[in-house]
Amino acid sequence: MSVQEAALYGDLVLALRDYAATQLATLSPEGDVDTTRACLDEFIRTWFFTPQKELYDSAPREVIWREQMGEQNPLPKKYAAEAYGDDCPICQAMREETESAESDEAHGHFWGYCPDTCLLELYDPQGAEERWQKEFARMEAAREEREQAQSVAPDYNPPPPPVPQLDPETFLSVLRRPWLDPELHRAGQKLVERCDVPLPTVSSSSPYRRITHNEALSLLAGLHQQGVDIQALLAQIEAWPYQNVALDWLSEPERNVALILQAVETEIAPDDMAELARFRHHCDFILTLARLVPPGARLWLSGWLEAVAYGAMMSGLVRCLPQPGSLL
Repeated sequence: MSVQEAALYGDLVLALRDYAATQLATLSPEGDVDTTRACLDEFIRTWFFTPQKELYDSAPREVIWREQMGEQNPLPKKYAAEAYGDDCPICQAMREETESAESDEAHGHFWGYCPDTCLLELYDPQGAEERWQKEFARMEAAREEREQAQSVAPDYNPPPPPVPQLDPETFLSVLRRPWLDPELHRAGQKLVERCDVPLPTVSSSSPYRRITHNEALSLLAGLHQQGVDIQALLAQIEAWPYQNVALDWLSEPERNVALILQAVETEIAPDDMAELARFRHHCDFILTLARLVPPGARLWLSGWLEAVAYGAMMSGLVRCLPQPGSLL
């Protein structure tokens, strides 16, 4: 139902009330139009305030006020079987979810009042027929247009790609200039001083290495793009009382916390309070970082760490290979 249609129906109700009051007053011995109009007003008011089964025990006034406030109509739990009576698994699951909810508002299922026909169709069937003929004609024209578009391949003239203005080496040299973004470079320096990158187990006896400045700039830009609050992250790193921060703590917090707790249970003496406090600090720090780095950013960071780690390993292997002509 359109907004104008609903408004006109309200005008119709008032016009019908006035007309009925005038006609009924002529039949009354007193002939009092105002008294008759008051009786009809009371009937309309009662209709607005009386719950209806078609409205799932809501009164018309409740449905109207909810819609005007932008609210939905919650489905009462006792009507779940009626609303979701089909045997399909999805309907049955929705029914069970509705019936097991704590209240009618807690399950998140709603209904809307939308009759198949409108009142005007009862009084103007010819207009309704013309309306639907136009609607079907538009639908048929849209269908034919879609079929015609699918039968002919569209024109495709891609624009020429832009000519690179900077080669990779020049770009990196510009990126290293600290006066372009001093805040970014200060943040990168903080990571260089505190953060370590995990290494592949086959590449070195040491499992970590310190992050480089270029890697730190790339990491900060990527985390910012993934929605991480960089300032809050740096504040946590600066407050960390120990020297090193392993970057895989950010990408895999659950696994690292589990490893720490396992070490507490199996390797730390119960009376070693200092060591227990140190391990507890690590757990708290990793869980705090997990609240700053959302799951999507963790997934991106895992890929970034793998790219950095294996890229460095392959670069080292290439340097170890004999150069052409060295065996001659």
